[in-house]
Amino acid sequence: MTEQSTEKSTAKQEDAQVIEAQSDEAIEPQESSAEPKRGAALPWLLTLILLAALVAAGWAGYRYVYQELLVTNQQLQQQLAEQDQQLQGLQQQVESEITALERQQQQLPSLVERQLQQSEQSVLRSVSEQEQRQADLARAVASVQAELASLDVSQATAWRVLEARQLVAEASNKLYIDQAPELALQLLELADTHLAALNNPAYQAARQAINDDKVALRSVDADRHLAVAMELSSLRARLLQQQWRINAPTRTLVDEQAPADAPWYEHLQASASTLFQQLIRVQHREKPIEPQLSAAFVELAKQRVLLQLQLAQQAALSQTDALYQSSLQEALALVVELEQQSDLELAALRSDLTELAAQSLQPSLPEQLRSLALMNRHAQAVNAGVSQ
Repeated sequence: MTEQSTEKSTAKQEDAQVIEAQSDEAIEPQESSAEPKRGAALPWLLTLILLAALVAAGWAGYRYVYQELLVTNQQLQQQLAEQDQQLQGLQQQVESEITALERQQQQLPSLVERQLQQSEQSVLRSVSEQEQRQADLARAVASVQAELASLDVSQATAWRVLEARQLVAEASNKLYIDQAPELALQLLELADTHLAALNNPAYQAARQAINDDKVALRSVDADRHLAVAMELSSLRARLLQQQWRINAPTRTLVDEQAPADAPWYEHLQASASTLFQQLIRVQHREKPIEPQLSAAFVELAKQRVLLQLQLAQQAALSQTDALYQSSLQEALALVVELEQQSDLELAALRSDLTELAAQSLQPSLPEQLRSLALMNRHAQAVNAGVSQ
């Protein structure tokens, strides 16, 4: 019984295993038939997604990139058109300037020839005027000589004395009123020729006085103002080349070194003293500490001095003593103030300004002409003789 039951149980187990195997074989063909269907649909889906992405990318590229490229191309074309217009305008301007230069070059010989003709005509006109004036003077001299020839000796003497007296008076006016010693000297020489033509010892004292006045006028420096103006110009040029720089205050460190055979504490004390001087320095000053001038202030002061020298030079050329002295005094005051407030070496400039301020623009003239009083007495004597 037991063997039959075991056989039945084993048969049942074998049947169950067969049934499970059959069920597994039935399930495997179904799964294998479903897998090929799913694998065939996946490539189509990927293709659709790729096509959609390509379409979206193409639309975005057309919508944004292509449109921007079109706008940029239009702007570049517009800029090229504007540059072409500007280039054409520049070419036209250059051509017009070249045409104008060629026209001027063509007109230049005729213009030069016209100017030469005008200058030649003006020279010829001036020469003719001078010849006419010379002829008039020759006729006047001839008429005067004829009149002198018709006069007797006494009348010629009176005329020459009065003429000499008039010339001396005119020389005095030119000297003291017009400040023209050269013209006064020429008038005195002409007066001396009149007295020399008389050849009379009675007028020897008057001739000697005229010669003394001539010697005094020759010693007058009429061009003193020009020399002063040139000295001022040289001083300004020298001052422009100078560099006014103020040195910044520096510290002087005292190197206190102990002897080689000194104890160790002396070496330590010397090192501590050197370090202390590098960090803190105490100085005793007898004068109060003043703020240092800036470079801009020094340059401004230099420009003010140059301006005053230029004003003094203009005053010297125009012989204006008041403006000349005021300008030099102002420049001298600026130099003295800057020298007191800084360490600049301005002693040479100060001495030059002092020497220039002591000079006078007007020439030193004699108090009066000695010959004028003598010629007045001779003219009075001649008038008294004529009236008698």
